[in-house]
Amino acid sequence: MVHYTCASPQPYVFGSEFALLTETISQLGFDGVLYSFYPKPMYLNSKIQPVLHYSNVLAPFVAHYIKNNYGNHDFVLRLILQNRKKKPIDWWEEINADHVTSEERVVTEDARQNFGIYYGLSIPALHGTYAVAGISVISQNPCATHFQQLKSLHMDKLFELSSQYHAKIINSREELRFFLLPLLQGLNETQKKVVKHTLEGLPMKAIPTTYGITPKYAEKVWSNIRKEFGDITTNELIYIMGMVDLYEYL
Repeated sequence: MVHYTCASPQPYVFGSEFALLTETISQLGFDGVLYSFYPKPMYLNSKIQPVLHYSNVLAPFVAHYIKNNYGNHDFVLRLILQNRKKKPIDWWEEINADHVTSEERVVTEDARQNFGIYYGLSIPALHGTYAVAGISVISQNPCATHFQQLKSLHMDKLFELSSQYHAKIINSREELRFFLLPLLQGLNETQKKVVKHTLEGLPMKAIPTTYGITPKYAEKVWSNIRKEFGDITTNELIYIMGMVDLYEYL
């Protein structure tokens, strides 16, 4: 298993957690799995690509995906952002229902025609203004009935696996630093002040003195930030930010 970052196209062995996910997905009957983390800045800069962890069988297509800047033409991401965060996305069902533009369709057609990826299903794990994450599973079996049977049997398990793997990534300091820093560049000055104040361990009632922000507004800002990072608790977000020494970047 390898891992491509948006900063470098050079692959390296990802590790045991993804190996376990790959093995589990294989046992369910699927032929490969892809974990994707899409930072919002990729829409502002075409050089920024999603972070992808993937099975060996997907390596040729992932390299092709990055080379052709497919991350900025991926309808799965668009659909998730359009409030599809709790629903699975069957690639060809969306195409056949005319929910996909002709430009977006090229990505999936290319995968089928040139890489033998006949069917795919994406399962969201995180949906927020700053990032979208989840897993996708694929089938190289051209039989549509086979794929639909796998979906019917294992949908609940796929949602569980997607959530669990994303949680493991969030608790990995090495990966978390890479994920969070691009996202934090999108915070405005007020949000940064609220984050900094919170990391200093000060109560919100003291924020008017420090930054001239009302406690009520600061609480609202902090609540929105928590939601964008997966609706986690205050303690969880402070822990995560502490893990990556976020304070020094504010």
